[in-house]
Amino acid sequence: MKAVYRIYTSAALWLDRHHRALPGDRGDSPVPSAIIIAGLAVIAAGLVAFIWNLVDGFLSQAPTQLPSGPGGGGD
Repeated sequence: MKAVYRIYTSAALWLDRHHRALPGDRGDSPVPSAIIIAGLAVIAAGLVAFIWNLVDGFLSQAPTQLPSGPGGGGD
């Protein structure tokens, strides 16, 4: 039982020592992340505008009336 307790204690101490955040490690600044997100939003808006104009051009070329039947004239 003593060996199990020693293994448990040493494992707990090792985990506590290695999983604790270092005091100087505060992560990245949020500013670059905000700039990246804003850039992606601008790119997405530009892509939506481009696709909107592309589809609008195709739709403006579409015929607005159905063609007459195989007889040619409309009775």
